[in-house]
Amino acid sequence: MKSADLSPEEWLEREDRVDRERRLNRLRWIAGEYPPIEFQLFPGGEMSKYLFEEARYCFAYGQFLATIMLGLAFIEQSLAASFFAKGRNDLERAKFSKLLPEAVQQGWLSQTGFEQLERARQNRNTVAHFRRPGHEDTIERRSVEQDEIPYTVIEEDARNVLAIIFRLIERWPFSV
Repeated sequence: MKSADLSPEEWLEREDRVDRERRLNRLRWIAGEYPPIEFQLFPGGEMSKYLFEEARYCFAYGQFLATIMLGLAFIEQSLAASFFAKGRNDLERAKFSKLLPEAVQQGWLSQTGFEQLERARQNRNTVAHFRRPGHEDTIERRSVEQDEIPYTVIEEDARNVLAIIFRLIERWPFSV
């Protein structure tokens, strides 16, 4: 029976049967990686909070492309808001590529963190912006080079984005 032939209840029950264990494993990973902080602030306000929560939720439910997009939007929003709070009005609408080096200068990112985020940003761009078939940045090409199916590459990209977020919120103006 095809998904289109199922009632909403049947569709949801089928989804739970098929993917429940993988969702639980992803939730266990999130719980294991989440930093031990007592109180969390969101420099970008409610929008940053929503982006953060939805990125985690999407990952748990296997929506890896959404995790990548929302997770990096969370970081971008939060960086811009943090700079704005410090009086850096010149960065209010700055692109991610401009915010990252500034965050290194501020001490919010290490050089390794910068490189990881720069790689994540480039991976996001292949999702957000068209690439001709066979282009070196495509998921398909990376999957061939890594000898993995494309969705495994995308899942790993999403996992990396969340891992970066968890490291950032542990040390940046997100926690007190």
